[in-house]
Amino acid sequence: MKNFNEVLKEKEAREGTGRTLRDGEIALDDTQRVKVLSPGRMVFNRFVRNKLAIAGTVILATMFLFSFLCPVFYKYGQTEIFYKYDKLNVDYASVAERTSYTNYIVDEEAQIHYTVQNKITSFINEMEANGETEREIVDESSGTVYNLNKLGDKVYQLSGVLVVEEGKLSGFADVAKYNSRVDKYVYPEGTEANAAFEKDCAAAISAGETSFVSGELTYIIEDAGKGFYNIKDSSSAVLKLSDGSEADPALQEAMLSNLGGSFDYNGTKYTVVGDKGSFTLQSTGAAQPLIVSSLFVFDSYEIGAQLSDAVKVGALLSMYDDGKFTADGTDYTVSKEDGDFVISAGSDKLAELGTYSIRRYSGEDSLSLEFKEIAATTVDDMIANGQTTGSFTFALPRIDENGQYVLDEEGNTTTEDSTITVTRKEGQYVLNCEQVTYLIDIYAEPSSEHIFGTDADGMDILARMMYGGRISLMVGFVVVIIELLIGVVLGGIAGYFGGWVDTLIMRLVDIFYCIPSMPILIILGSMFDSLKLDSYQRLIWMMAVLGFLGWAGVARMVRGQILSLREQEFMTAAEATGLSTSRRIFRHLIPNVMPQLIVTATMGLGSVIITESTLSFLGLGVKHPLATWGTMINSITSSNENMIRYAYIWIPVGALICLTVIAFNFVGDGLRDAFDPKMK
Repeated sequence: MKNFNEVLKEKEAREGTGRTLRDGEIALDDTQRVKVLSPGRMVFNRFVRNKLAIAGTVILATMFLFSFLCPVFYKYGQTEIFYKYDKLNVDYASVAERTSYTNYIVDEEAQIHYTVQNKITSFINEMEANGETEREIVDESSGTVYNLNKLGDKVYQLSGVLVVEEGKLSGFADVAKYNSRVDKYVYPEGTEANAAFEKDCAAAISAGETSFVSGELTYIIEDAGKGFYNIKDSSSAVLKLSDGSEADPALQEAMLSNLGGSFDYNGTKYTVVGDKGSFTLQSTGAAQPLIVSSLFVFDSYEIGAQLSDAVKVGALLSMYDDGKFTADGTDYTVSKEDGDFVISAGSDKLAELGTYSIRRYSGEDSLSLEFKEIAATTVDDMIANGQTTGSFTFALPRIDENGQYVLDEEGNTTTEDSTITVTRKEGQYVLNCEQVTYLIDIYAEPSSEHIFGTDADGMDILARMMYGGRISLMVGFVVVIIELLIGVVLGGIAGYFGGWVDTLIMRLVDIFYCIPSMPILIILGSMFDSLKLDSYQRLIWMMAVLGFLGWAGVARMVRGQILSLREQEFMTAAEATGLSTSRRIFRHLIPNVMPQLIVTATMGLGSVIITESTLSFLGLGVKHPLATWGTMINSITSSNENMIRYAYIWIPVGALICLTVIAFNFVGDGLRDAFDPKMK
């Protein structure tokens, strides 16, 4: 086939022989025709004749369909987690010996300082170490005296005087203000000075008292600071009892006469506390039990049943006495059977008292008393023999593969013998057994439900391969577009203007060539981790950084091409016609560089995908839960054993990466050969 220019020359030499023909044909004479192809058609023909380029195109088209179209029709999402019921060796229960005393309040109205309650276990430990059965405890903050007595093994009683708030006295009226520095009284308007009052007030202040009596009234002294005092009288004060009623005037008078002290009234001992115009009246009774402390644990015969605190208090107070008590309107007894205390209501046994707290490992008290007794006996045997492990067999409810209890024909739960392993761990005993458990379906092998299985998070691998392809391909195209935008602009300016502009831009290109990209990406990945950026923000930043670091090669290629094109005749003609500089660059020069740009971009897509996969593999790229091909391979590379065991995960993903990169290289080679036939 003849060159287009040769055909034109031959036509010019044969003037008068040309005539109108079909598109793409030129007549040399009446009998000879030559088919002339356009440059684009020639490029296309050369490309399709390259079998590797066609294979690469088919692979890329398949990858795009797989990554962007298939997820629309696939039934699973990339972050969907799958579960299953399966037998698993689980921590079923725990056994811990009670070492800290539990306090039960005998009278809810009793006012007991929290420091006394918090220190009861310490006081009991000291008493046991010293062999004491009784100790007197003084609360320094309130001056209250308590008695701590041992009722029996593992049971102690705190007794004290019950203090009850009876009412408050308030509503004192301001009488005067006294300045002790200048010995001056200031009275409210309309009130005359009273010499007797001032004398009695000065004497009380000198004595450090907070109240005094002058005439028939009781006055309150309120220290306002810096030598100033507020004097108030009791003429308008009212004592209101706790029930809201006003107190007997005689009781109020007795209280006014004993502010800050104690007094007896109608056989009851009262104490007045407070100051600054508000006083509290407290009644003090005889010593009585306030708190009972014990190491015993109450295990109910009925699973899940709970005893009230009143029943527990009654049982602890009576177990070393006659064993009888009444709580919540019901009569109870505490008896000793086979060495254990048992609480009963009539003929019904309600609970046993033990020293082991035996609960489900989740903390629920849902174990049968029979199970607790066997577990406690096993732990006792281990302690006696100095063992750290033990076991026993117990019939546990049978659970099917769907996590449901297996019922018999009558609807009752069936059981099966299970071996319970007991292991001592960090001060407690952990009970282990095999149970059907609802758990995440991790590392499931390929099946009809999950074609490529599931990963370490229980997610479908095929779905994540599809969505991972989306991100990998998107990263490749976005990064290349950023590189082209920066490289074309700077390379075009440098090649067209030359001179100091060219020198400046080329030195900038040299700098970017010298920048070590991988250390920078590693530092940025660590910084993103510290900033706790979410997966999408990391993805955007990663694409921006990769594009910003990779434009230098594009700029150098564009600059070289434009240097050779700007001196040609068509550029001289464009300049002579007065076209603007930007139009000459972007409408005439850049389009002539476009074939080389297309080849460069296509060849660069594969390397960008490799870089993204490498960063994700190292944990520096896109983070969970977004899927990329690199992170999927990274998830199973913790050991050689995992690489062998879970080959069905990383081999398909690795094959996708290899096929995609090779396909881009094939297409790039094909385009290069098509645009430049001399490459052959």
